[in-house]
Amino acid sequence: MHDPKPIPKWRLALVLFGVWTSIGLIFSTVSYVVMSNERSRFADALKYNLVHFYLWAGLSILIFQFSRRFRVEFRPLKLGNLLLHIPVIVSFAAIHDTIHIAIFWYSTLRFRPPFMTLRDCYREYFGLGFYLDLIIASLIVITVHAILYYEDFRASQLEQSSLKARLAEAQLRALKMQLHPHFLFNTLHSISSLVLEDAARANTMIARLGDFLRLTLDHSDEQMVTLQEEIEFLRCYLEIEQVRFGDRLTVDFKMETTTLSARLPHLILQPVVENAIQHAIAPRSTAGRIDIEVKRLNGLLRLEVKDTGPGLDGDGKSVEKQGVGLSNVRARLRETYGTQFRFEMETVAEGGLKVIMELPFDLDARHQAAMPTAGT
Repeated sequence: MHDPKPIPKWRLALVLFGVWTSIGLIFSTVSYVVMSNERSRFADALKYNLVHFYLWAGLSILIFQFSRRFRVEFRPLKLGNLLLHIPVIVSFAAIHDTIHIAIFWYSTLRFRPPFMTLRDCYREYFGLGFYLDLIIASLIVITVHAILYYEDFRASQLEQSSLKARLAEAQLRALKMQLHPHFLFNTLHSISSLVLEDAARANTMIARLGDFLRLTLDHSDEQMVTLQEEIEFLRCYLEIEQVRFGDRLTVDFKMETTTLSARLPHLILQPVVENAIQHAIAPRSTAGRIDIEVKRLNGLLRLEVKDTGPGLDGDGKSVEKQGVGLSNVRARLRETYGTQFRFEMETVAEGGLKVIMELPFDLDARHQAAMPTAGT
């Protein structure tokens, strides 16, 4: 997961200007309504409040920098930073009130009494203005800390999401890697049994195993592949098993062409087919059949693997459930899709077991890019 892009400074400045302007307009309206019986003008209220809050706009930037540098933390409590904010708030309130009074003393020369000096103006207005500025400065500090804590919260959420994604990826990789030793053990066992009986067939299996391992390495870092790539991988595996079982193994593929570019987890079909071979072909001396059907159904990718094995027992449990392959497949689907998938096993009427997987139909990006858009 990528970190969010930093907001441009000009946009932050525009937001800051808009916020303080809105506050100034609100207070100007309130002041005008309260003082309407004293023949006050809205322009005077607007000028007074906009100057008042634009000064705070500039000072709030300094307060933000200070609060970020000396944050008030509660876990653990940083009492020193908390106490340090008290004189800072008092100082900023005094600075603001001092500048504000000076601006209006110089800007109202025509209206103020000639005997009123700047010192007199401070004596008359500083107390009330300073009290209000203390409140505003405190609210700014509280707002700044709320923003900082929200930033920490968002950063923590992003970090947790990133950790969850990396954990899920690691779990998927571990589940995927479990398939290799499981398959290699079975294949090497078959090769060893053929070495003395039929060296030519053993050599053919070794060659096909090399092709299988090459395809595995080519996609070792990929969790998702297209159906076409998965079928290529599956055919390579079936060539190995075909050498082993000969005419006893018949495999039939039925796939809609529109599904070949759909994305699905790598090595998701091979364990299902391997379990079918182990239970429907290997234990029997007679010929067996495996049908693999893939189609698109209501926005889902539906995959079916049907064999002519023993199917489900009397308790409705599959004799194939105990294998590493199918439990691994279910776990990988759960890690990849959460609850947005279907994985079921059912007995076929004419005998055998059917494994059904329904996944969200996710079209490969390369295929999407090649598709013409509307109106072209």
